Amino acid sequence: MAGLALVVGASGIVGNNLARHLRERGWRVHGLARRPPNDIDGMIAVAADLLDAASLRAALHGLDPTAVFISTWLRQTTEAENIRVNSAMVRNVLEALSPAGSVRHVALVTGLKHYLGPFESYGKGKLPATPFREEQPRLGIENFCPGGRSIRRSEARGLRLEHPPAAHDHRLCAR
Repeated sequence: MAGLALVVGASGIVGNNLARHLRERGWRVHGLARRPPNDIDGMIAVAADLLDAASLRAALHGLDPTAVFISTWLRQTTEAENIRVNSAMVRNVLEALSPAGSVRHVALVTGLKHYLGPFESYGKGKLPATPFREEQPRLGIENFCPGGRSIRRSEARGLRLEHPPAAHDHRLCAR
């Protein structure tokens, strides 16, 4: 069932491919980025900075997507800053779309970092068993973790938040 999707991070590898994938399957797609690509046939480009809540609200005003795919990440100097900045970006998108009341599905596509911990911790300590599952307990270290962990469920306003098991998993697009 095709719908209207907002792909956040449409200029990145995952977002660009996801926008193309959705378009090929008949979805109407808006691609959001600071500098959105213009080479995806049929995608409507939306330019905005996710950290500028006011301009983001203006850019998304009147947009009523049923699905939002967030595939962007801004690496910071510390994990505490990663949590603060990346949570703010997700929160700003959800708040900007909230007035429309159209969003039914949010997928945070950010890779395996959230299961393995911050970049600085890779390969240190005990790693969780694979395959990774969203219901696994949170790591015992500071780590931006999507799916309602760093973004409180109350902030998602009842939306279904999903963190796909891997960036290449397209099962979420068939819904």
